[in-house]
Parts: sequence; C-alpha cells; structure tokens
Amino acid sequence: MTISLRLAIAGGIRAERARIGLTQAELGERIGRAKQTVQEIEQGKTGLWAEDLAAVCRALDCTLAELLERADPDDRAALGLP
Repeated sequence: MTISLRLAIAGGIRAERARIGLTQAELGERIGRAKQTVQEIEQGKTGLWAEDLAAVCRALDCTLAELLERADPDDRAALGLP
C-alpha cells in the first residue's frame, strides 16, 4: 500500500468514525484491536491488511469507496481522485 493510499484511508476512517459518533476505543472493540492501534491507523502510521480493512468497513457500515470519499482532499488529490 502506498503512503498516499494509506493516508487517504486513514483520513476516511477518522472522518467516518467521527461522523457516526464512535470513539477510537469503540471502533477498536468492534474490530478486535486496541485503541492505540486505531490511533495509529488513523494517523497513517499503521497500514491495514485487506481483512482488517474489511472489518473496519463493516464496523463503520460503509464501503472502501465511501471511506475514500471522506478522505482529506489533499490525500484524494495525491491519488488522482476528484
């Protein structure tokens, strides 16, 4: 996974989690990870394997495309996304 994609996904996760009113700890519980791991994911310090990304999408009730739509515009632009 490129750093641009990791940052875009991280921003999308952070935005979607906040939008639906979950804490990092609550998201961590839903995906079986510690709050600290969720923090690292949202900061782009830790990448996600496909199965972990799928678990996050299930926990947030969204698709990968929706996460990318909620990413920071600069991160989206780095990926060539509108």
